Amino acid sequence: MRIFDRLGRGWTLGLKSLEIIGQHPKLLLFPVLSGVALLAVLLSFGGAFLGLAGFNPAAMEAIADKMSQVGNVVFFAVIFIFYLISYFVIVFFNVALVHNARLIFAGEEPSIQAGIAFSASRAHQILAWAAVAATVGLVLQTIEDKLGGLVSGLLGFAWSMATYFVVPTLAAEDIGPIDALKRSAQVIRERWGESLGAGFSLGLFSLLGFVIAMITGAVVSIAIHPGLGIPLGILTFLLSLVVNSAARNIFLTAAYEHTQGHTPDAFDAETLDGIFMRK
Repeated sequence: MRIFDRLGRGWTLGLKSLEIIGQHPKLLLFPVLSGVALLAVLLSFGGAFLGLAGFNPAAMEAIADKMSQVGNVVFFAVIFIFYLISYFVIVFFNVALVHNARLIFAGEEPSIQAGIAFSASRAHQILAWAAVAATVGLVLQTIEDKLGGLVSGLLGFAWSMATYFVVPTLAAEDIGPIDALKRSAQVIRERWGESLGAGFSLGLFSLLGFVIAMITGAVVSIAIHPGLGIPLGILTFLLSLVVNSAARNIFLTAAYEHTQGHTPDAFDAETLDGIFMRK
């Protein structure tokens, strides 16, 4: 099947995911909570650095020099911890959303509390996966520093493809991170092309959201006032990111269930088969 056919089918599945969000708007709370938690993590690390320096530029430079004297070990340790916490937050709320998507596909009512409770019950697997992802992220960053962005970009793309179904696997099966990675990579090997076409189509929703945000901000700025148009444009863009994140996880859940022989009633099996083509 031609790539544009797969992209078209991916777009259709993306619209179906948006339809489910329209029926259950509470699902948008998961990416919102994830974003708020990530912002708190970022402010915590930034605040800790500023606190140590006493908000003094000279002190900040002195701390940086001291860290460089200690060596790269401290720097990499701090980066690893930041990656670890960030990945844990992202995967925690994504697993909660995927769990709710599976509840919807099973004909049950989604619940924010149930999603959080479920992720909490899988916290040790999520933390273990976050450690794996943080390690890989640190390695890719090192490769980029040593060999350049092209090499790290290619390796990063291969990694993202292999891990495409890790989150729905962690939500569906009580297994460890390595087994989840193996399951995800196996699906990609057997059905190559699925994430490439559909994932790119879902990415178009982000682009569309950016365009809408720009137009909204520009129109309101010209018609009313820039002080209103700019914040409104930013909020519109953030909302598009939230919606796209939720839609992507719903699609991933449906795709995973389809690969396991349990196609959700809300999705068309033929359309899914159109982008999940075996090699």
